[in-house]
Parts: sequence; C-alpha cells; structure tokens
Amino acid sequence: MTEPFGWELLLDLYDCDRQAIRDEARIRRFVERLCDEILHMRRVGEPLLLRFGEADPKTAGYSAVQLIETSSVVAHFSEERNSVYLDVFSCRRFDPDQVTRFASQVFQAGRCQSQFVTRR
Repeated sequence: MTEPFGWELLLDLYDCDRQAIRDEARIRRFVERLCDEILHMRRVGEPLLLRFGEADPKTAGYSAVQLIETSSVVAHFSEERNSVYLDVFSCRRFDPDQVTRFASQVFQAGRCQSQFVTRR
C-alpha cells in the first residue's frame, strides 16, 4: 500500500462567540497561529480574508484562505448561525485533535463536529 497523498480535517464549530467570528483581526491571528504554532507548516503569502455574502443572511460573514507549503487552510464564518466551517488539508500528517481544541478555544465553540479523512 502506498503512502496517502494527504489528510483533511473538516471541522464545524457551533454556538461560537458572536464577536469572535465577526472580528477580522482575531480571525487573521487565528489563521496565522494555526499554521505557525499548531500545524507547524509554512504559510505561503498572507491570508486572504474577506467579508461578503451580505445579500443573504445564510452567507454573510468572513471567509479566509491560507495557502500552506503542503496545501491549504480554508474557513467560512456564518454570522447567522454563529458557526465556523474549517477545512485543513495537508500532504503532511497533522493532529486533528489539536486543531479542534485550538479552534474551539479561539472561537469559544459550544459544540463541534468533525471528520478526518485520508486522501489517497
């Protein structure tokens, strides 16, 4: 059997702190710290962070994209649902539990749901 191509964490955080998911600076620091301190993966460029989707309450909020040397980190913040939808994909193995704990703490999630997928 060959080595997997990579691993992907699909993390949904619910009942998050309303201010935390609306704070551009806090989201930016989260992405940078996630890559630098938790994943220990080199960021390629600065995070792209935009707030949009205001025409529909379901889609209003920030989205963040950070390329990393081994793939990407993508997050969507739903203001209507006070939720965070985070995808971490990497060709280098990482600890999904550590990512979950960190993200849950930063956004003060009341509960979370996750899947960890091996990509072949």
